[in-house]
Amino acid sequence: MTETHWLRVVRLRLELPFSSGRSVRVVQLSDLHGRARFLNGSIAATVNALKPDVVCITGDLVSHQSDLPRVLAELRRIECARIYFVQGNWERETLSGFRKRLLSQSESAALLTAVSSVARVLLNAGESITVGGLHLRIYGYDNSACGLERPDCFSGKADVRLLLAHSPQIIESVRRGAVPFDLLLTGHTHGGQIRLFGLTVARGRRWHTGARREPGNGLFYVSRGLGTTRLPLRLGSPPEVLCADLVGCQPHLHRPPYFLNLE
Repeated sequence: MTETHWLRVVRLRLELPFSSGRSVRVVQLSDLHGRARFLNGSIAATVNALKPDVVCITGDLVSHQSDLPRVLAELRRIECARIYFVQGNWERETLSGFRKRLLSQSESAALLTAVSSVARVLLNAGESITVGGLHLRIYGYDNSACGLERPDCFSGKADVRLLLAHSPQIIESVRRGAVPFDLLLTGHTHGGQIRLFGLTVARGRRWHTGARREPGNGLFYVSRGLGTTRLPLRLGSPPEVLCADLVGCQPHLHRPPYFLNLE
């Protein structure tokens, strides 16, 4: 049971061919499902200790709508001026008792309005920002339901190209559109949530967990997320916050990224 309630920070370093000595720190939160605190601290305290330049939340904030005010209150404690959100399937559905039901259009709109008080909501939309002299292009897909995603229409150069989506299914649209990216952040699978002998026994079997290089493109990351669904238990797939450092280096010194789990 401890594993379910003990938060890990997963560290990723990605070297990119922009000016050496410059870097951007991106922190990802995903699949909270109402979870805001763990035995080793709260989400906000964990994120604040990392001092991120950008925070990305990739959907599924709550399973019960009654938990939303508490989760948003926790997110308001995050000390970062650039927080982005893309919606997941649980921004379109909720649990009523033990049964799942679809939210009405007005309920979904009200939820996103509430979220917009703490984060910039990206629904098939993007934004260009400058961090430490580096130009970032951030695009958020809406793949909260099948067929809603629209292609990244940004043009022009950027030092960092960051794509956000809830489900890793988005990679199919990215491949079809030949959309270039340096880092694609997704969630949804919970890393399987229950893993035995290193194998996923339920959801997410089709997808990897963690980072994988997309051939001819950037790094494709699937987060284990933070909360749980169906069973209030995690096994072999601990809750995580991703801390990704995107670091400039000279092209001839470029090396593959490395990863470090901190408990």
